[in-house]
Amino acid sequence: MSFKPVSMQSRRFITELWGEGAPRLKIISTSWKSMFEQERQDRSYSVFVRELHRRVSESASPVRFERGTSPWIYWPGFALFVAVALGVAGGAVQALHAGAYAGAAFAGAFLALYLWQIESFLRRNRPGVYSPEALPKDVMPPP
Repeated sequence: MSFKPVSMQSRRFITELWGEGAPRLKIISTSWKSMFEQERQDRSYSVFVRELHRRVSESASPVRFERGTSPWIYWPGFALFVAVALGVAGGAVQALHAGAYAGAAFAGAFLALYLWQIESFLRRNRPGVYSPEALPKDVMPPP
């Protein structure tokens, strides 16, 4: 399960099923309403995913429930996030020391927007495992 916003839908959740010897199946919380518009299906997606977890957990097959992105992608992305945030903050401080208050204000506003957007994405997609009885709230639409 993960949170993957796209340009046309800022709140999109995905559940992927990976079966041994079978193609990957994606269940997405949005559907296309028209050529340019996606519609949120939060309630029906949430009900379906909860029921899917209940049934899969009752099966005799061994199942691993994972959340977020792959650690091989997440942790380098997190390091890059921190490096960029520190770089922009350092640039804002340099602008203040140079007396370029408009530049410092611009860098500060950009930093605030960057932290708000990327922090939410990284927090929701932190890799880990979970129990099917306790679905992770960060990667599920609100009930």
